Amino acid sequence: MSGSTISIVDADPDLAEQLDDGQLERARHEALTRVQRLSPGEWDVANALEPDVHHRGFLIVEGLLSREVDVLGRHCIELIGPCDVMRPWSWDDAGSHVRAEVGWEVLEPTKLAVLDHALVTRINPWPQLGVELFNRGTRRAHHLAVALAIAHHNRVEDRLLLTLWHLAERWGKVTPDGILLPLPLSHERLASIVGAHRPSVTTAMGALAKAGKVSRRDDGGWLLHGDPPEKLRHHKLAAALT
Repeated sequence: MSGSTISIVDADPDLAEQLDDGQLERARHEALTRVQRLSPGEWDVANALEPDVHHRGFLIVEGLLSREVDVLGRHCIELIGPCDVMRPWSWDDAGSHVRAEVGWEVLEPTKLAVLDHALVTRINPWPQLGVELFNRGTRRAHHLAVALAIAHHNRVEDRLLLTLWHLAERWGKVTPDGILLPLPLSHERLASIVGAHRPSVTTAMGALAKAGKVSRRDDGGWLLHGDPPEKLRHHKLAAALT
């Protein structure tokens, strides 16, 4: 569903930080673009395809989506949220000859800023904005690489705990009770993220809860207790726990 307009430098503080005060004031007017709003549920990305062949995709302003990639009946999930950049309708045939079924689900009401060619042309005077948008793809690739490495751990408990702390690096909030991960992470969704069966995840989460490492709030959010695993000893939230 389409809606109003938004300036990407107002919508994304990290983009605004690339500019000085004078540049920011001018860019605020030049960086206006259309907004698309998505309601929770399955997202048919074919309807998001626009005729602009140079369309860069979308910048997520707020909300949460999941991308499910299925190869021969085995699937994984990537969570995508604010500040991520995506081109949901594209499949890189040159990058892989393994065809995958890709599905999208809107987990929370989501607002997307349209990165069409007209916007990219208007922000040309500030190449640092283009570089920062490009970097978002690199960060997503790094996040996925870490998730892939975590998925190679043998024990489901290890995979789950590392994954929760990995997600908390981005979405975690410090509370008096621990690090809150306010994401809709059911056992089924966690199973898809860590590459395990749902019953195994339920058993492993029970063991982690018994050990005092995690707990679940009434609203469905997860709380992480104690220090991050040794493998994440440089976690940016670690200092907040001590």
